[in-house]
Amino acid sequence: MKKFLKSFSHALNGLQHALVQEQNFRIEIFCAFLTIGFAFVFNINKIEWFIVIINIAAVLAAELFNTAIENLCNMVHKTTHPIIKVVKDVSAAAVVITALCAFICGCIIFIPYFFNLIKSL
Repeated sequence: MKKFLKSFSHALNGLQHALVQEQNFRIEIFCAFLTIGFAFVFNINKIEWFIVIINIAAVLAAELFNTAIENLCNMVHKTTHPIIKVVKDVSAAAVVITALCAFICGCIIFIPYFFNLIKSL
């Protein structure tokens, strides 16, 4: 149990680091809260909640992996190196693809709710 709690504390340290040091992570957290707020306002169904939660988790996890990869690359090579650049670019591309897919899912879920709201006004 003690080992588990210690590993959990390491994970919280990683989250704290990302929140303090990574602007993109803060933006993604803001978008996650905004999305959750819309989900409550529009009272989305259970399946839509699963999709929203999975997408939020995927984007945040991708950003954390990207941060870890970038930090490791920076430690391994202090100067610009062509292979390190490719590693960092591919890692960033993974975040962009994940965020784009989450955005598309969000549009599919929320646009009909927004249209219904506009119609009712």
